[in-house]
Amino acid sequence: GLGGGGGNRNTSSANSKKNSAATSSTASKTRAAARPQYTEKDIASKTNLWDPANAALHNVSIVRPSHDAWGIHKIILLFCDDFVQRRYALPWWHNRDDIREAMQPILTVLNVDASRVVRLLLASLPPGVTIPVHEDSGAWVGLTHRVHVPIIVEQVDNILFRCGGTVETMERISTTPGHVFEMNNQAKHAVSNCSNDYRVHAILDYVDPEYAASLPPQINLDPAEILVQTRRSIDRIKDQGMRPTPSYMILGAQKAGTTSLYEYMIQHPLIVRSRRRETHCLDWRWNSSLTTASEQRKWCHQAYFKEELSQHPSCLTGDSTPSYLIDSRRVIQRLKAVFPWPMKFFVMLRNPVKRAESHFAMVTSPKGTPAQLKTRGFEWRDKSFKDIVMEDLQNMRQCGLIPYWNIATGELDQALFDSFSGTDKENHAWDLYMKDIPLNTGSYSLLGRGMYELNLRPWLANFAKHDFLVLPLERFESDGVSSIMEKVWRHVGLPSYQVDDESAKNTRSYDSMMDQDLYNYLNRFFEPHNRRLETLLGDEWRDIWMDKEVENFPQ
Repeated sequence: GLGGGGGNRNTSSANSKKNSAATSSTASKTRAAARPQYTEKDIASKTNLWDPANAALHNVSIVRPSHDAWGIHKIILLFCDDFVQRRYALPWWHNRDDIREAMQPILTVLNVDASRVVRLLLASLPPGVTIPVHEDSGAWVGLTHRVHVPIIVEQVDNILFRCGGTVETMERISTTPGHVFEMNNQAKHAVSNCSNDYRVHAILDYVDPEYAASLPPQINLDPAEILVQTRRSIDRIKDQGMRPTPSYMILGAQKAGTTSLYEYMIQHPLIVRSRRRETHCLDWRWNSSLTTASEQRKWCHQAYFKEELSQHPSCLTGDSTPSYLIDSRRVIQRLKAVFPWPMKFFVMLRNPVKRAESHFAMVTSPKGTPAQLKTRGFEWRDKSFKDIVMEDLQNMRQCGLIPYWNIATGELDQALFDSFSGTDKENHAWDLYMKDIPLNTGSYSLLGRGMYELNLRPWLANFAKHDFLVLPLERFESDGVSSIMEKVWRHVGLPSYQVDDESAKNTRSYDSMMDQDLYNYLNRFFEPHNRRLETLLGDEWRDIWMDKEVENFPQ
């Protein structure tokens, strides 16, 4: 019965598989599936592999919410998470030669080596039960072939198994025992057991040979081992706490797309939003009354779902606090003390002239909650954009940061810039400039935030360059959100995922505050700094902001 003998292989030709995965809410990303607790006294017969108590204590219990709700019994032998990042061989597979030998004829008919199988189970559908029309989702569906093998079907005519591209075009598939057939489980499918007996199928999912080499190693689970599941992840309870919180930070720059990047990232089923998007726990929310790193860590962890995430090392979280980039003098030493583990950093950059204008428009806008208005600050409210430009330049001049720039004429002394750039004297001047950064207000460093190479310099002096992904805002528009997000997923070590909502976040409309003369003045000021950024980051940053403007794109 198991082997299928010479059973023919039939491929259902419904829709071709789509490369999509359903998104999960924040709650479902960290909510573990509930499971009953068993003891040996609960096992009626150790030879009954369908017994959930027997499976929990001598195999491993895996929750399949929909199938469990429908009352389907199961014997799971091989399983993977939705992104095929974790592959598990259960004890009844790797410890029992008889079961592997019983399943081998099916693999032989398919010409599939067991190493290519990512899911393998036996499913027993109770009499009178209907699995309604549905489509399977998850990244694994697009990577695998789904095969059914009817094993025990007492009344073939009373089993209605259908599959098709639409409800109207669903075709009936024979469930004669031994009939090995492939079906498209990302198409519409349903089954009704109209008989008086349980219907048993072997169900397996395997990958093509070219993908098999990229599969993660198979993990042999121990009997009675506990797994912790979410909709898209499956982790061993013995691995809890292996991934520290947080795993990444979006450092800045302010008004350069940090909100959009954060909102795109948390659409991934394996990324959980923090309790606050901008935690600020390392700058103005720093608790100076706490004297040890562990106390500060506990304080900072209030901004994250740390306890929930500790059970699910497949999932990760981070925050987006765009003031961190420029406030490196305070933040870096605190970060190293409080979160002393490898971290991935993101830095969003934007045409520095447009960034400055957007910054000014935000902090001087009368719209917002009282808390937002207070955080933005009131220092610039009664001043013009040009007034603040000149104030910031004078601050830099007093710190000795821009000896090469003639504020009155807007002219650069190139030779002096070249001799000053990258020196200890410049680093000291930048440090003096950052000393004056205030807390509890966003009304500071209008131009300093756009001197990107200087902003990045302390960070790259303290952390490995490969831990940073620096992205130009303008590329989200020119290259597309999906293209940029592929780089993001790779940077944090997550599988590819197509975000559903690509709309810009936290945008605002405002009238330009510059005439052409001021625009040209600021372009001349930032031009040598942009060239230094190109030297630091590579040719893809060459002339990236030459005459480019982005209106109403992510802030």
